[in-house]
Amino acid sequence: MATIKVELPTEIEQRIDRLGKETDRIVISCLNAAAVPMKRAVLEEYDRSVGKEHVVRYGNKRYIYGQRSTGDLRSAIGATRPRVNHKGDYDVKIGVAGDVPGSKISNGRLLALLESGARSRNQKGMHFLRRAKKASIDAATAAFIKKFDEEVGNIL
Repeated sequence: MATIKVELPTEIEQRIDRLGKETDRIVISCLNAAAVPMKRAVLEEYDRSVGKEHVVRYGNKRYIYGQRSTGDLRSAIGATRPRVNHKGDYDVKIGVAGDVPGSKISNGRLLALLESGARSRNQKGMHFLRRAKKASIDAATAAFIKKFDEEVGNIL
């Protein structure tokens, strides 16, 4: 599965360390706030990539395919709840859930195929997750910091 990893500024990490026993609750609410612009950016980039005609070159021929999206994959894109990973870091993942109806391929595998392409069929990847990361990293960090300041202001 294609992933997006965003690091917090060290200033915020130091402030989080000083919170004590309220850390878990505050970090979870801040990660929920930061996931909203990330998910919005992934959906926007997905719409830009998948909603168009696709040109596939095979040898000297060009094949133009119209939009064949049913909307099932787009509706499966979502954010997980915040949780602690095996390294002890907090995670929120933006991805897909479930399977494609009537197929043996999972939505996660299909999304990874769209992102990276299929070399055996000479298809280039759409790289919409990469573009979504670039588009949303500042907005997600700003949303996290805004929510963090609100939560810390309520405690103090």
